[in-house]
Amino acid sequence: MPNDFLTGPDWQGSSGPYVNRMVWYEDFWPHSVNGPAGKHAIADGDHMFFAIGPTAQKPINPVGVSVSYNSATHTAVLNFAPGFIAKAYVCNITTYAQGSASAWSATLDFGQIVYVDPSDDLPTGVTLSLASADDKAANNPRAGVVWTAQTEDPSTGIGGANTWPFPKSFEDGTSTHELLVYVMLWPDSF
Repeated sequence: MPNDFLTGPDWQGSSGPYVNRMVWYEDFWPHSVNGPAGKHAIADGDHMFFAIGPTAQKPINPVGVSVSYNSATHTAVLNFAPGFIAKAYVCNITTYAQGSASAWSATLDFGQIVYVDPSDDLPTGVTLSLASADDKAANNPRAGVVWTAQTEDPSTGIGGANTWPFPKSFEDGTSTHELLVYVMLWPDSF
């Protein structure tokens, strides 16, 4: 389980496209400043999928991937370009009932839709799930779809002989787990 947001140099799955914009930390979520208290505090070097704007307008929120964060100015540069691919933890929760996770998926497939989910049940460091609505029954903004990295694609041969990696299996389909996969940014609205 991740204890914090994804960091380090190996977070990108594509070399573009880029539509980068600076965003004040109180205007994107979920993280501990602007979301559930159990979420990780964003720090320099974190790379995650975030929704922008008031949570009251869910699910009509732009979604971006953090390219950089500056803790001194409390601003992040987010990439909003549809088609950008980045690594992210995806949680297997598919449904909530009475404020708690109530259904989970055992597998994650290529092209499967993932959502920015501010729910308390998501592990620290995870902002994406398979649930189209959160633990308060409000619709979640779509972040994009599960994708492959070039090193996983059997048609490229990059990194050696590859077999199709999907579907990928979660630890089980009866409780909360996450997988680190590539996600192509493809939100509902912009």
